[in-house]
Amino acid sequence: MPIRLAPVAGESLDSWLEALSHRLQTRHGDVLAALGLPARARSGNRDLDLPFDWTIVLRDHEAGALAHATGVNPQQLHAMTLAAFDGRAVLINRERRQVNRRRLWGRATGSRYCPDCLAESSGRWQLDWRLGWSFACVRHHRLLADSCPHCARTPRLWPFSRYGIPTPGYCGYRSSRSADSVDVSRCTGDLTLAKTLCLPEDHLALTAQRLLSDTIENDRADFGLYARLPQPAAVALSDLRAIAGRILANVNPADLSAWAPKDVLEAHFTTSPAGIHHRAQARPGFMAPPTAAITAIAVIATLRILGETRLAPAAKALRPLITTVRDGTEKTTASNIDTWGRGTGLVLRTVQLAALGPSLRPSDQLRFRTLATPSAPTNTSAEISRRACALPSELWPSWVVRLSPADGAYPRILAPALAASVLLVGSRLELNAASARLGEACDGLTVSRVLQLLQEKQCWEPVATALIRLANYLDNHGSPIDYRRRRRLDYADLLPPGQWKAICREAGYPPGGELRIRIARCVLFRRLSGMPLESAPEFPMAGVAAFRAEAERFAALRTPLLSQGLDYASETFLAQNGVHGEAVNWHPPTDLLDGLDLPGADPAAIDVERLHRLVCGRRNAVAAAAKVFGTSIEAVRLTLEEYPAPPAPPSARACAILLVRDAVSQKLAPDEFRRRYIDEHQSLRAIALDVGVSRNTVARLAIKHGIELREGPQDYKRRGVVERDWLFEQYVTRRRTLPEIAREKGMSTANMARWARTHGIPLRPRGGASHHNAMHGVDAAPEILWPLLHGEYALERLRRFAAVSAYDTLTAAAATLGTTQSALTSQITRLERDLGEPLLVRAERGSAMQLTETGHAVLAALHQLDDR
Repeated sequence: MPIRLAPVAGESLDSWLEALSHRLQTRHGDVLAALGLPARARSGNRDLDLPFDWTIVLRDHEAGALAHATGVNPQQLHAMTLAAFDGRAVLINRERRQVNRRRLWGRATGSRYCPDCLAESSGRWQLDWRLGWSFACVRHHRLLADSCPHCARTPRLWPFSRYGIPTPGYCGYRSSRSADSVDVSRCTGDLTLAKTLCLPEDHLALTAQRLLSDTIENDRADFGLYARLPQPAAVALSDLRAIAGRILANVNPADLSAWAPKDVLEAHFTTSPAGIHHRAQARPGFMAPPTAAITAIAVIATLRILGETRLAPAAKALRPLITTVRDGTEKTTASNIDTWGRGTGLVLRTVQLAALGPSLRPSDQLRFRTLATPSAPTNTSAEISRRACALPSELWPSWVVRLSPADGAYPRILAPALAASVLLVGSRLELNAASARLGEACDGLTVSRVLQLLQEKQCWEPVATALIRLANYLDNHGSPIDYRRRRRLDYADLLPPGQWKAICREAGYPPGGELRIRIARCVLFRRLSGMPLESAPEFPMAGVAAFRAEAERFAALRTPLLSQGLDYASETFLAQNGVHGEAVNWHPPTDLLDGLDLPGADPAAIDVERLHRLVCGRRNAVAAAAKVFGTSIEAVRLTLEEYPAPPAPPSARACAILLVRDAVSQKLAPDEFRRRYIDEHQSLRAIALDVGVSRNTVARLAIKHGIELREGPQDYKRRGVVERDWLFEQYVTRRRTLPEIAREKGMSTANMARWARTHGIPLRPRGGASHHNAMHGVDAAPEILWPLLHGEYALERLRRFAAVSAYDTLTAAAATLGTTQSALTSQITRLERDLGEPLLVRAERGSAMQLTETGHAVLAALHQLDDR
C-alpha cells in the first residue's frame, strides 16, 4: 500500500480497515481484496475458509499478507481480533471462526461504544467494546451506547458494505443486507451524538467495569471471594454469568432496586434498542444482555455476592436466588447446582452450598461442610476408615462437655452420636453405617435425633463447625491411638483383683468390695477403649442407674496416686495385648474450638486449686462445686479426672490409728511376724491380744508384709458352720444378741452377722429390739425370699414390688400408689441388688414393663408367704 495508516491503541481490526478505506477514499471491498481479505460469497461455493467477520480471528497466512501490505506487525494484527480475548472473555471456535454466544456472554456481532471516545479518536473503534462484558467507559464516566441515535440500530451487526466508503464515527447500517450494492441506502447518523447515562467517578457501575477489565487483562480473578482462591478469568466470568442469569430471570423488575443503583435502573427501563435476539428476551442472562444498562445491573448485582470478602454474607445475599423458583425450573438442590452454567468453578459451588446450608438437614450440612468451606462429599472409603481408626466410639469428654447444651441430651447419649457425626463430614455415609464403623455405640436414629435437638436448641452452627474442624484435624494429623484396635481388644482380664488391691495399697485407697472393683474395671475400660460404660464386660444387668452414678463418682474423685496406679495398670494391659507406643488416653487440642460460641461449659475456666478445696473430704461435692463455679457437673468431673484432687488430710482418729499401726509394725517386723504366725502357728487373734490391737489390724499388717494368711482360725474347722435353724432359734426366737451368740461359738460378731446374712435372717437395727415387721413370717418364707428379708421394711419393699408388677410403667404405678417414680426405682433396685438378678424389664417405647422369670418366681413366693 502506498499510503499506510497505523492502528490506534486498543483498536479493533474492522475499525482500522474501515479507517484505511476512508483514508484511501477507496471502496471498502476493493481495499479488502487488495489486502488479501476477499469478501464472502453470498451463494455458490461455501467451502471457502472465509469468515463472516475478519475481526473474530485471523489465520497466520492472512495476518502475514496483511502485515506485508500495510507494514503493521502480525502480532499486533492478531491482537486487534477477538482472538486476543479467547479463553479469557470469550470462547472462539477457531476452525469455524465463530464466537460461542452461550458461554462468557460472547457477542458474534454488534458492539457498544462510547460517543466521547469516538469523538476524541476521530471515530476509531475499541476492540473491547465488542465484548459482552463492556458496559461503561471508565475514562469518560458514562454508560456505553447501545445503538445509533439516528436509526436506533446496534452498530456493527453486519460488516460494512464492500461497495461503500466508510466514514469513521458514523453509522454504516444497511437497510437491507440481501443486496450488497451501491444503490443500497445506509444510515449515516453521527454516533458521537448518542446520549448515555453519565456517572459519578465512584459509581458502582464504573467500579464493576474496572474490576472486570482488570480481571480480563490479567487473566486472574483475585477480588472478593476469589482472594483466597484466585481463579482464571474465564472461570470467574462463568460464575458471574451463572449468577447474573439467575438474577435477570428470577428477580422481578420491581425488586431490582435492592440489587442495583436507581439511575442505572431508570436507564434500563427507558432503553429498548431494536434488533434484540428473541432468545435474549426469553432467557435473560443466557446470552449477553442486549443493553449496557441491563449488563451493568446484572454485573453490579452479582458482585454484591462474589465481591464479598467473607463467605457468610455472600451466601446470605445468594439465598433469595436459591429459594426462588421460576415457573418451569426445578428447585435448586445440592445435587443440581452445576446446572446453573457451564465452566463455573469452585468458588461459585462453595457459595451455592453455603446458601443452601440452612435448608439442608443437619447431617447433609456436615456432608457438604456448609458451615466451613462448603464442598461436595469427596471422602473415599479408605479415608473414612482412617478417620474411624482415629475416633473413639464416644467423642472425647473434653469435647462433649464444651458441645453439650445445658438443657439438652445427656452426655452419654450425646457422646456416641457426635462421634458418628464426625464421620459424616465430607462423606456420603448413611447414619447407621457411620455408627457401625465406631462399634455401634448408638444407632442412626439416635444420631438424627441428637442433631435435630442441637438444631432446635439454636446451637447447631457452632457445634457443626466444631465437628467439621475436628474431622479436618483428624484427616490431616490423625490420632496417636488406634481406636479400632482398642475396640477389638478382649477386656476380660483387665485389672485383676490382686493388681487392684496392690494399687489401692500403694495409693492408700480403700479397695472396697466386689462392687468397687467392678466399677474400677468399667471406668478403666471406658478410658482405654473409648466405648460406652455399658459395653464393659463388668457392667451389670440390673441397678444400671445406681451403678452408673457410682462409676461417675469414682472417676471424678480419684486421688493422684490412684490415677497413677490405674495408668500403670492400663499400660500393662496394653502391653500384654501387643499394643506398644500408644498413649493410654488422648484427645485432640481444644484450641480447634477457639472463636466458637459453644453451648457447653469450658472446664479451663475452673480454678483447680479452689476446686480441690471444695471437694476435699466431701462425698457429694461435685454438684456443689458446679454450683459455686456456675458450670456443669460434667465440667467439674472432667477437671477432676484430669487433675485429681489430693486425699483429705487424716482426721485425729485416723492419725491415732496410723500411729498404732506404725507401733505394731515395729513390734511385728516381717521376720518376727513369720516366726510367730508361720513357724509357731499362732493365730492372728492370739498375736493381736499379745500386741494389744484388733485382729483386723494384724491381718492388714500380714498382707503388707506379703504373708499369705491361712483359710481361717484353727478352731473354725473344729466348730464347723453355723446352722440356720440354730441361729434362727437363738437370734429371732430367743432374741439373743449377735455378740452373745458369737462368743458362744468362739467367733467375731462380724462373722456371725455374715452367717445371718447368708441364711437370709434379717438383722435388727442397732440400738433397738427386734423389729416386728422385719421378723414377721421369716421362718415360713420360701428360700428364694431369704436374701430379700433382711433390713428394715423388707416385707414392705416386697409388697411394693408386687403392687408395681400390675402396671405397664413405673410412672403409672407411682401415680396410682401415691408415690414418686424415683422412690419406686430405688426400692426395686434395692431388691434386685440383694437378689443379684433383675426382677423387671423396664418399659420402652412400644413395649410395656414386664416381669423377668426371676420376678415371676419372687412374686409367686411372696403370694405363698402371704397365704401362710
